[in-house]
Amino acid sequence: MLQIMILVCSVNVSPADCQLETALDVISGPQTQSVVACGLQGQSLIAATSIARRGPDEYIKIKCSRVVKTAQKS
Repeated sequence: MLQIMILVCSVNVSPADCQLETALDVISGPQTQSVVACGLQGQSLIAATSIARRGPDEYIKIKCSRVVKTAQKS
């Protein structure tokens, strides 16, 4: 499973350096089954909301993060 993360970063930060820790804003989206689905659903999420209407000094990046399942205690 992959978690869709929408990162809003400053244009002063390179796309490679735009990560959860350096983003101005982070929006958590739904979980998906594949990288392709993550990219497509991430784009759909951005298009369906006002997220895309950011300032001229910001850009949006879609990040697909693996969901790590933790062991449950009995």
